Amino acid sequence: MSKESLKRKLLQLQCHFTWDLRREDVDIEDFEERIYESIKFSKQNNKLYAYNQLAYVNYLNGCNEEALTHLQKAKKTARADHPQDTEKWLVVTYGNFAWIYYHMNEVEEVETYLEKVKTICRNLGSASTYTANIPEIYGEKGFTLLKFSARHYEKAKECFEKALEKEPDNPELNSGYAIALYRLTALKNKHQDKENCKLLKQLRRALELNPEDSSVMVYLALQLQDFQKEEEGLQYIEKALSTSADIPQVIRLVAKFLRKQGSVDRALMLLKEALEKMPNSALLHDQVGLCYRTKLYKLKNDPNSQHKSSAQIVELTNHCINHFEKAVELKPKFHFAQMNLAGMYAERGDYSKADELFEKIQKMNNLKTEDWQHFYLEYGKYFFYHKKSEEHAAFYFKEGYKIQNESYKRDYCYTYLKKIVKIRTSRNKQDSMAFGILGFLCQVIEEKPQAIEYYKKALMYDPGNKDYLSALCELCLSI
Repeated sequence: MSKESLKRKLLQLQCHFTWDLRREDVDIEDFEERIYESIKFSKQNNKLYAYNQLAYVNYLNGCNEEALTHLQKAKKTARADHPQDTEKWLVVTYGNFAWIYYHMNEVEEVETYLEKVKTICRNLGSASTYTANIPEIYGEKGFTLLKFSARHYEKAKECFEKALEKEPDNPELNSGYAIALYRLTALKNKHQDKENCKLLKQLRRALELNPEDSSVMVYLALQLQDFQKEEEGLQYIEKALSTSADIPQVIRLVAKFLRKQGSVDRALMLLKEALEKMPNSALLHDQVGLCYRTKLYKLKNDPNSQHKSSAQIVELTNHCINHFEKAVELKPKFHFAQMNLAGMYAERGDYSKADELFEKIQKMNNLKTEDWQHFYLEYGKYFFYHKKSEEHAAFYFKEGYKIQNESYKRDYCYTYLKKIVKIRTSRNKQDSMAFGILGFLCQVIEEKPQAIEYYKKALMYDPGNKDYLSALCELCLSI
């Protein structure tokens, strides 16, 4: 059989090689670290998924023999965990085997695993030769997409919905669906109706089906906190801690809840205990840095504080910087930690280091759409608060707002642009830059006549401005 003919069959499989898992959408080292963490600490039965994911990571790193080793572990796990219906749980694993052997040019092995998948699908009564519409496949795809990248959250949600059509009371699938909804909501940061919140209902449903799922407990707690039901949320936090205090992912989420609640010292204690188990966790160091930053901002902004000493401020600032620096050292592509670190350099007045780091982030090639939006927001805030440059700040806030990705970061870019307009018009009612910003905001949301009027006013007070002229010409030609 020719390679082209094999490829056509392989593309019909449901496995990691056909799920659009692109290397450019993920930090491979971070993905691999999270997989190993789930194997080591998770009390839930997800080792089958983890071994398949590791095999795919091995392939991306050019280690096909190692990939085969992890696929053998996946096969062994499926047989141990699902002795009654093993075959259904092996469709994805066998598909991965076929693809790895294809890339190793071992045609006979490819055909062997294609035949295995074909036999399973036939036995399941599937209308398709090389796949089947079963919850086991939808579930593994959903959890894999959820772990891989925020770009896939919507697809992950759809996978869980399809799986739940087949098995509506499956605890694991309900948990996956709840987490997918939570992450999508957090990503978009859209207002939720407390009484008719689909996410809240699904989190409660998942916990009802699996009362010991600590991840769902903390996600539910965080959602309740957002709805000003902190007391109820704290009950779930305490229960999660009583059962899963050794799971770093749970501790990170618990710390987020406690930090928002104001219990920063308790969050710090838990994070430091977790660091004793995982001293090289960049995510934990970043969380510790965030806790110290919360303490720092509280001290600096509290007008009633009687103990606001420069020594305390310096100490907290240094704690922040030390942990953010450690996070970046452990994960050089950890742009969130880099932005946090740049902000703290600015707090310390070390603008040369802050400039250098922001410029370094700007040259990174692994940032996704939502990451760029975050970067432009933070860089704009740096110029607004520390460099006192409204012009530069407005430029970066505009860049963030231009990105058509609905999120709280985009909302903040809009808010800061309006704030700059208010500041400048309070000083000068004829400020051209203020009218230019208003024109830009209307232009982005397609309110063209209003945008034209604002740009005309901007040009009235700053004749010959090339940016305003260009925008005005573009608008006039588009009407």
